[in-house]
Formats: sequence, C-alpha cells, structure tokens
Amino acid sequence: MESTPSVNPSSEAPKSNRNLIIGVVIAIVLCCCCVVTGVGGYYGYQAYTAAQQAVQQFENIEIPEIPSEIPFDPNNLPTELGDVPQGGLADETTRYTAWLSIQLVGMMSGCNTPTASTTTISVVQEPDSSGVWKEAWNVDCGNGSFNSYNVTFTPENGIVNVNVELP
Repeated sequence: MESTPSVNPSSEAPKSNRNLIIGVVIAIVLCCCCVVTGVGGYYGYQAYTAAQQAVQQFENIEIPEIPSEIPFDPNNLPTELGDVPQGGLADETTRYTAWLSIQLVGMMSGCNTPTASTTTISVVQEPDSSGVWKEAWNVDCGNGSFNSYNVTFTPENGIVNVNVELP
C-alpha cells in the first residue's frame, strides 16, 4: 500500500505580507507627493498675488510734472541779450543761444563764472554745402583759467541749432 502524504497545516509556507507592505509604501509616497504639491501651490499662489499687488502699485504711481521756471523759445528771446562774446559767423541771437549753452556746459565742467568780455571765438570749419560750421570758443572762466569748447552750428528750417561738445 502506498501512503499518501498527509497535509499538515503547520507545515504550510508562511503567508507573505509583501503585497500589503508595497501597498502601504505606495500610499505613503502618494500622500507625501500630495502634501508637497499642496504646499508648493500655496506658496506659488502667495508669490503670484504679491506680484499682482506690486504691479498694481507700480501702475498707480503718478509721475509729477517737473515745473520749468524758464520757458525757452528760440523765436522769442529777450530783446536785451546782455553780454555776449563777439566774433564768429553767427548772428547776435544765435551767439546768445550758444553762450547760454556754453555757460551751462561750463558750470558742469568746472568753469563756474564764464566771462563774455574776454571770451574769444574762432571759426574752425567754414560752412559746408548744408551750411553747417564749427567754432572754437575759448571761454574765460573768471578765475584766471580758460576752457575751450567746440560748438557746431546747424541751420535747419530757418533756425540755427547749436551743439556744444562736452570737454
């Protein structure tokens, strides 16, 4: 007679909890991802609203109009021009405009008290075909020193534009 092996319940292979452990780990990872996404979204939204507020504040800034105490109209200069250096090719009004420009440039470059009576003007370039010419103004700064400024005169539409080169 043949013997049939009997099945003993204690001799069965122990049940594996592997599937349960994998499921728990996946659930924990998914929960962590959700938390990280929620926190990132919250701070991203906070940054977005702060940027919107900054843009709105920037748009609401009113730029004040800078008052100009001295309106300058080259066609409406005072009739009494005061002391203006003599010489060069320009007429009295254009020389006056050039002198005002040179005084401003001179103050920025250390020539604080330009004096018209001892300033000399010499023509460096005669008028070309378009009428443009250049002059060198040797300006007495009033403190014993002289600064030389190159001035370009450009006729346009009946007005002569003056351009003083910075030293």
